[in-house]
Amino acid sequence: MSVFHPFARFGQSAVALAFIPAAMAVAASEGDEGGPCDPATKPWIYPTDAVDTDDPVSWARFAWDGFVALHWPQLEGGSPGEPDTTASLCDEPRGRPAYLQWMQKAQLLLPGGAYPGTWDEPTYSTPMYTPSDGGPTLPLLGALSKTTAPNLVDEFDEAFSHRPLLDQNGRYVLFQIFLNRSEFEYIRQNGYYDAANQYAAFQPGGEFAGFPKTGKPSDFDPPVVLPDWAQQGAIELKASWKQLDEVEIASGRFFMQDVYYASNISAADPPCGPVTVGLVGLHVLQLTPSTSATWFWATFEHVDNVDLLPGNLNGVPSFNPGPDATCPPPYDNGYSCNGEICTPSDPSGATDCPPFAPEGGVLPNVCDADPARAVNVSRVPEMTTPDDVESVNEEYRSRLPAPWSHYRLLNTIQPEDGGPACIPPREGNTVNTTYLTNVTMETYTQYYQFISLPKCDGTEATPRSMNCTDCHAVARPLGAPTVEYGGVEFPDPQYQIFTFLLNNARSSCPADLNHDRVVDAADLGILTANWGSEDRAYRIDGSGPVGGGDLGMLIASWGPCPSSAPPAAPREASGFQRLARSVRR
Repeated sequence: MSVFHPFARFGQSAVALAFIPAAMAVAASEGDEGGPCDPATKPWIYPTDAVDTDDPVSWARFAWDGFVALHWPQLEGGSPGEPDTTASLCDEPRGRPAYLQWMQKAQLLLPGGAYPGTWDEPTYSTPMYTPSDGGPTLPLLGALSKTTAPNLVDEFDEAFSHRPLLDQNGRYVLFQIFLNRSEFEYIRQNGYYDAANQYAAFQPGGEFAGFPKTGKPSDFDPPVVLPDWAQQGAIELKASWKQLDEVEIASGRFFMQDVYYASNISAADPPCGPVTVGLVGLHVLQLTPSTSATWFWATFEHVDNVDLLPGNLNGVPSFNPGPDATCPPPYDNGYSCNGEICTPSDPSGATDCPPFAPEGGVLPNVCDADPARAVNVSRVPEMTTPDDVESVNEEYRSRLPAPWSHYRLLNTIQPEDGGPACIPPREGNTVNTTYLTNVTMETYTQYYQFISLPKCDGTEATPRSMNCTDCHAVARPLGAPTVEYGGVEFPDPQYQIFTFLLNNARSSCPADLNHDRVVDAADLGILTANWGSEDRAYRIDGSGPVGGGDLGMLIASWGPCPSSAPPAAPREASGFQRLARSVRR
């Protein structure tokens, strides 16, 4: 099978990034007038907001328009994420999607709160690997580079449950988190990649800057002029990737790429691969002008994830053995474990169903398969896609070629007056649905029972319901004030940001425990008062419990903290400068 290698801009040299053509792709007819690839609508530009914010169909189209823009082919030699306006997703379904050049979480949030660089010149370029034996240069998942230690536990553990998903072949599903240019520029400009700057925003005289809603210059202080394709509010993506077998590769039903996994314990060991992975899930979180109090959510899945549909050459879904197996779907709570052994689900997390994540230092080789550990997955019945959303799915999928025609929108979340679910701590802050989960990312949390946050979705509690805002309602910047609702601490509503990204920032002055920009006796007192604690807020060396290592770092840091001010904003490069830069690389 041939492999497509379009030019890609990475690091200091031009290298090839392999994307695999859909063998059974159907090219769209020229023009596509009125369709998702109609050039008159500039479909390569990700939209800013729904056309009719009171209409759920408009929100579904907004989500699909975003999906098309995300997967529009990247301009060769262009700025990361810059779409090729001369190409078409409908005519070139094998092209390299623009969002795969967006900033990744690991590139943004560096050890010690280090500066991540600029969008065009990041401190760490998109991770790539070239084998010493002269094999292909491909994306490297699980590490910033081959000189940094692998961190795959974060790459295959699902949120909140902290357990991995293994497909029917017993192979790990892996995740990547991306953010768009608008959000990156906001975080870079305010220095929020450094935890010290987030805490400083809530100290006397400080002020926390809100996330961008449109990507226009007025969203930034001082103003930042972004190209038209980058003018949206903050957007975060979570993509889930399944390792494909030969039948799945040949089917042409998946968007695919070849990658290496930094799966070994030592940074000196070579990664495993190359392996072919297929996109099986995409979660979208976006701030729009009309969603300040809730943000906007959309989630897509591959059609073969849990359903057996015509054209599936394997004869079974990706994540369950099918209706004729000895352990057929559906499953209590949406999953069972250990393949045909059919171990019942245990949402308490006390047993190995869901499967335990490997401990640090004993990472598995994620390229290996262990079919006996396969997880069987079904969708909980409450997560039925609404008919109006299904109609939009049919509208877009009928106009898109493979592999994009094999993806579906499950639903969206947006504000709805009097909607069935509210977002604490404001009972009047309601959204359109109580249920929205993606089986590839929230396999074990399709119901709400895994946590004990209060709900306010009407006069009767619905403890088994689950949607994105249930978890993300507690997200806030580091140091932001909280309010109590139902015995739980929620962010003060003006700092309820719905993204946990900022919480992952590390500090340039971790020994400054009271965040007054100096390490002194006050910090020593805080440390000793929390001796033996597992609370990461006091683990200066990043490991727990609090002990001698933390004390040693505090003493070594005694005195004023180093400056954490972000560098001045870079000047926008001219078209000639961008061309020259691409030629040099």
